[in-house]
Amino acid sequence: MATCQDCLRKPAESPAASFALDFTVYNSVEGKAGICATWLGHAGFLVQLPARGYVKPVHIIFDPIFAESAYPSNVFRGLRRRLPAPCTIDLLPEIDFVVISHNHYDHCDTDTLLAIWKRSTPDRPTRFLVPLGVRVTLVAVGIPESQVLELDWWDSIAYPSYSSSFSPDAQLDHASDLVFTCTPCQHTSGRGVFDQKGSLWSSWVLQQKSTNGDPVASVYFAGDTGYQTASGPCPAFQEIGEKFGPFDLAMIPIWRGATLSFLGQIGYRLADETHLATTHASPEDAVLLAQDVRARHSLAMHFATWAGSDDEAVEPLVRLCQARSGDWKEEGGFGAIDIGETVVVPVNSS
Repeated sequence: MATCQDCLRKPAESPAASFALDFTVYNSVEGKAGICATWLGHAGFLVQLPARGYVKPVHIIFDPIFAESAYPSNVFRGLRRRLPAPCTIDLLPEIDFVVISHNHYDHCDTDTLLAIWKRSTPDRPTRFLVPLGVRVTLVAVGIPESQVLELDWWDSIAYPSYSSSFSPDAQLDHASDLVFTCTPCQHTSGRGVFDQKGSLWSSWVLQQKSTNGDPVASVYFAGDTGYQTASGPCPAFQEIGEKFGPFDLAMIPIWRGATLSFLGQIGYRLADETHLATTHASPEDAVLLAQDVRARHSLAMHFATWAGSDDEAVEPLVRLCQARSGDWKEEGGFGAIDIGETVVVPVNSS
């Protein structure tokens, strides 16, 4: 489990990028099926759903970034990673789905996405799920358009776990099927000056369902989001909780990630968070968001990987500990894990 001291480690002391992530030893909690989750740094999470009749376990990766900088290297190198990626891309397990929340560089790292695609095989191709307007970014770097599916807010796709092609009309006729739903959040988008808010940003719901349509496991990925509006909390999160909750696992941002500018490189950050509240949840907001979506276990993300100082890296965790009611292992709890750490979250149906 990550502690304040873990986040203060220098990169050289962080986990070595030389191991393959192996979920075979992480398949249950006290004999019950669980969801395996590995924090890859920033907003990146690798998730394995409980194996229930699958030929192979299903692996989903959210917002992966293995780059050293959160900016395009040919434009501005920006703040360098404070915590290195826990492994190289070639040591990841086979990735069945890549889910992207929006097109900001620190969430949609096209070099990483292309490298993941190149590892896939014809009999098990990687599929990419993105919000409206983001497909063009992936196709431009060589990912086949046929393997990139765009969804609008509240759109869902049921995906048979044994199939190798998308089918929006797929029926839940297998032992367990996957349903992805693109859900609202409160952020923005853009990869340059002229495309600001030109594509959609989103959170995501992932449900593993049985033949009778009952959830076997449920996951919520908040992406990058604020929680507050000018008139109070954003109501979308309660709506998500009412429609799809409770969630066995929620992955929720607790910081803006870093100052991500030359100010961050010299150790400065903005003291006033008020104007950022609508696009980036504070640790206190993240706890409220988790309650709204009815999360049973919540893991923190979007902190410490890029940070202008040790203080900026550790402050989100200190504030999270003060705001939460319990650690992530407890029912309704919220906590953090170390970069590269794999944990097992019990599913409610077990």
